[in-house]
Amino acid sequence: MESFHYLGLLTAWSLSPFSIAVLFVLVGLSAWYLDAVMKARAKGRTWSNARVVAFLSGAFAIEYALGGPVSVYVMHYFTAHIAQHLLLMIVAPGLLSLSAPVTLALQTARPSVRRLIDRFLHSRFLHVITFPLVVFALYYGVMWWFFTSTAVGYAMAHMWLMDILNVLFFAGGVLFWWPLVGKDTILHWRLGFGGRVFSLAIGIPFETFLGITISSNRVSLAPKIYSLSDWHAGGQVLWGAGEAMTTVGLAIVIGSWIASEDRAHKRMNASSDAYPLSSRGEGMPKEYYWAQQIIARTPVDSPVHQEALTVLKQIAREQAPAREGKDVTPAAPESQGSNSAIGGFDPAQAGSQR
Repeated sequence: MESFHYLGLLTAWSLSPFSIAVLFVLVGLSAWYLDAVMKARAKGRTWSNARVVAFLSGAFAIEYALGGPVSVYVMHYFTAHIAQHLLLMIVAPGLLSLSAPVTLALQTARPSVRRLIDRFLHSRFLHVITFPLVVFALYYGVMWWFFTSTAVGYAMAHMWLMDILNVLFFAGGVLFWWPLVGKDTILHWRLGFGGRVFSLAIGIPFETFLGITISSNRVSLAPKIYSLSDWHAGGQVLWGAGEAMTTVGLAIVIGSWIASEDRAHKRMNASSDAYPLSSRGEGMPKEYYWAQQIIARTPVDSPVHQEALTVLKQIAREQAPAREGKDVTPAAPESQGSNSAIGGFDPAQAGSQR
């Protein structure tokens, strides 16, 4: 049995064919990313160093889990197995999502490669595999199945299968974290910030319950590899570390939400300065078109979106009495598109009256 030593967290690296293959892939991807960043900056585009650090850190997290000390100790300690799981399903996917590699590829790749990437992004396969219920099943469902059945013991007795499962765990983590914290444009099943917060919030009690379940087992589900005490310790690590990492992800989403609202308010204030409410001529006022643009560009649950709706309702109330002397109750404004009618007025028609 490989005895644990803290120095081994730096020196115990695996030389298995799988770990070496992973290392070569990660080195190649890191070289591509750095080269693409230099190409993007040479074209005058801004690419933050934070994204570069996020990508390299994500690549290192994968290597540390599959070729580093974690992959060595995982053969003897269930706590190391849990650490490997957290690195592959939370840490690495989250960091890579923050680095926006798809956007970088689209900005710097050859036209033929861009067409291939674009075709994949719009593919039916990606549309199905990124459906929220499918993602939840792959992320939470597979996690529960693996750690509450004898699958973990069978997989550890057949390392080729465990290697495949680790790749699939990482893929599930990517599908889960990419739409939540990623900087790339999401084409399918976009989640508003409220949906992102909900997706992460339900993960905290799930990880708590799973950790308690593992810690409460009366027998180790992989007795030939992990002792019962180590099995219980792994459950506690999953409980504590899993909750902490998910909370960090939740903080990132909330921070992005606040930043998005701040940018929207700045745009709103700039538009209000350009088109003050007092500058109304005949027909529809200029702020009507401003509010329509805000509604088309912001999520429905966004406060600035609701504020723009309030402006439209105010305009509808002011315009209604002037409509041929009729007492007309203005219709509620549509929340999407710039061609909706307010109080019976069509923007195109109102524009022609001015």
